[in-house]
Amino acid sequence: MTVLVNIVASKLGGGVTLLRALAAELARLPPRHRFVFFVSPEQADPGFPLPPHLEWRVTPVGHGGALQRLWWDQVTLRRRLRREGGDVLYSLGNFAMFRCPVPQLLLVQVPLYLSELYRRVCLAHWGWRHRARYRLLRWLLRRSVAAADRVLVPSASMREMLSREVSLPDGKVKVNYFGAGLAAAGCPPRNYQGPIRLLYPTFYGDYKNLGAALEAVRILRERHGDRYRLVTTADLSVEREANPRARARERSLWEKLMQQGGVEALGPVRPEEMEGLYHSCHVLVWPTLAESFGFPLVEAMACGLPVVASDIPVNRELAGDAALYFDPMAPAELAAHVGEIVENAALRQSLEERGRRRAEAFSWKRHAEQLVEILESLARTSAARPAAPEAG
Repeated sequence: MTVLVNIVASKLGGGVTLLRALAAELARLPPRHRFVFFVSPEQADPGFPLPPHLEWRVTPVGHGGALQRLWWDQVTLRRRLRREGGDVLYSLGNFAMFRCPVPQLLLVQVPLYLSELYRRVCLAHWGWRHRARYRLLRWLLRRSVAAADRVLVPSASMREMLSREVSLPDGKVKVNYFGAGLAAAGCPPRNYQGPIRLLYPTFYGDYKNLGAALEAVRILRERHGDRYRLVTTADLSVEREANPRARARERSLWEKLMQQGGVEALGPVRPEEMEGLYHSCHVLVWPTLAESFGFPLVEAMACGLPVVASDIPVNRELAGDAALYFDPMAPAELAAHVGEIVENAALRQSLEERGRRRAEAFSWKRHAEQLVEILESLARTSAARPAAPEAG
């Protein structure tokens, strides 16, 4: 079986984590199948020597405009399928190839087009151009789900959001949890008597709700002096999915806290450095408004880092009783929960133990094995599929 993996749109964040972890696990599996990855230039180096059954194809199409990406998905990739002798297409960019000549598995992992909370809190403040583009992409996502032979989502919460948007036949959508990335293990004891580092590893986007984390730090510093600091990989200089009103409000608070030493801006952190970062901090703050999974959430639990997360379904699904939850529109609740963890050693120990146990449920090995099973079942349907005419 030859599988073409279309992941050209993944350049940062969870998409990159997924790409590297999936490729590493597929490399460890017996080489029964050939996988051809189409990736962005940023991911030209997979991070390890590729075995013969994994092949890397680098293309800059993910940096192009919407029309260029559409042409790639619908025309160029169709030709590459024939050239490579593909038996199955695995599309990881949320949008499918229509009338695909081979069975197609579609991964849907961007929740913005499905989240009512995002539409209510963020989308309402955008201009008409952005809202029109959003509606078009939301429509295209629904059409893509209908066009794909099978759909994969990384959480049951994501499947539930998708089912509210699209009429789904039984068995078409499969939940396949991503892995934790880091093994659940002990770490050096954290000292909660001195300075407290609150970690929020994320890129900057309005749905990431960075403003809630900043406001919580402001509240904590107002009550406890300069003891509290937010440590984040977010970069407000990057133009990415943030409406101007939210950006202006968050930048003002960001700059004020930066001047006071209340924010430590790390910029991009290499994957191999993340475990040390989790161990060096005291609480993970996770105020996001919409997620399909949440890699930092499960990685923090694996590292025994206590978690305070926004009270949205996917966070409840992943963390269960291993986190404290707050209304994402109420930063004071976030600050209060952080204070509880810092002051209550028994609570910290309970959260750490529950988190490590919870993280054990998320395995990249299991994800890759289930993925291969689904791809194999789709490949078996190839003989019954009539050939589609070539586009262009």
